[in-house]
Amino acid sequence: MSRNNYFKKLSFLVMIAFSILSAAILIAAAFFNAEVFRIIFISVAFLLIVFLLFLLAGFIIVNRSFAKNEKKPGEGFVGYLSVTIALRLFMPFLLSVSNIFNYRKEEIRRVYIKANNGYVLSHGKKVLLEKLLVILPHCLQWSECSYRIREGLNECRECLRCDLGKIKELIKKHGVIVTLATGGTSARKAVKDLKPHFVIAVACERDLSSGIMDVRGLPVYGILNRRPNGPCKDTFVDTEEIENMIKYFTKEQD
Repeated sequence: MSRNNYFKKLSFLVMIAFSILSAAILIAAAFFNAEVFRIIFISVAFLLIVFLLFLLAGFIIVNRSFAKNEKKPGEGFVGYLSVTIALRLFMPFLLSVSNIFNYRKEEIRRVYIKANNGYVLSHGKKVLLEKLLVILPHCLQWSECSYRIREGLNECRECLRCDLGKIKELIKKHGVIVTLATGGTSARKAVKDLKPHFVIAVACERDLSSGIMDVRGLPVYGILNRRPNGPCKDTFVDTEEIENMIKYFTKEQD
């Protein structure tokens, strides 16, 4: 089953649960004689129905983001509202549900990252090279390397046993800012200190999804690392995708 199917299944289950709850409250209200209780039940049912419509709208918007040849979202007030519902409200809520019930968390996070990337790509925002920040996880460095990188990629000896050597070359080639993060806290600190206009972040599903939600208002393109040796050890990344995204989102100075 694909990650999109897990996303759809969880979305449908949540919406069905709210539909049943709304219907149960409305039916209960019909059998209460006390007018106060009837008003309370009807009001609660109305709020649940409104929330159900919010979930349905979020599901439709996110699902449409995977369709080909879709027009740019986020244009004007309606577009901004739809993006807010989908990426800032619906998906974080769905992620919370998947965390609570421990249901396919990684697949749901991938859907969120993919939807966010689709939105960022559709707008094609161009920034100056020096205003683009690339955030890399420390686990990209070869675990047996005798030269531990602490301050930045300048310390890399480019032995090519990991991807950092290749990334160092393309960073020098394009002149963008790069930082290595040990986790979400250090990544957020780098964003706060460096004040970029755009971020390309490499991380696992958990760190990427939480990072994207944390830096609202700043466009972030997420690239998942590969973890053949398990989490946080000797991970890899598609360096070609990093370079392609640097080219896509930057512009030369006048």
